[in-house]
Amino acid sequence: ALPICSIDTPTGYLAFLFIFFVLAVSLFVCGQVGAARQEEADEQLETLLSQPVERRDWLGGRLLLATGGAVTISVVAGLLTWAGAASQGVSVSLPRMLEAGANCLPVALLFLGVAALAYAITPRASAPIAYGLVTVAFLWQLSGSVLGAPKWLLDVTPFAHVGLVPAQPFRATAAVVMLALAALASLAALWAFRRRD
Repeated sequence: ALPICSIDTPTGYLAFLFIFFVLAVSLFVCGQVGAARQEEADEQLETLLSQPVERRDWLGGRLLLATGGAVTISVVAGLLTWAGAASQGVSVSLPRMLEAGANCLPVALLFLGVAALAYAITPRASAPIAYGLVTVAFLWQLSGSVLGAPKWLLDVTPFAHVGLVPAQPFRATAAVVMLALAALASLAALWAFRRRD
């Protein structure tokens, strides 16, 4: 289930809303990896990779672009949510809403790393793997406790480790772990992609 958070208050509602922003940013980064795969499938990379551009550098550039897009979307989501809340008389600080936006990044970047690794190892199945993992993880987060699953099983989804900012504190330890896993998956993807035919 979603982390406990009352949506009876304005900040509780805003916090609940951000779990869907986490989903949206995660789907965005998976879409970026899917676009890279489509470029390769459409043979748009043949000319580029025949020049002195390493495969690893090209994929690294795509991952940086996806990361930049995710950061931009997350910051804009925080800013616009703050502006919308302020226009309705809800008292919530701008730094807290920017923190809520940044809260989207650890999960999204973890899925980016996993999607990139899937692309490097099994390119044709990478989009179904990436979108499938995000979808299953999110649906499990929404329905797991309703089904009576034990806590350890509920905790397998990254969405379970997101603090619903601004109603809850940012979960720094979980964020650091997810970012470390994201970096490892991305590095493994770059290594595997360089060696792929």
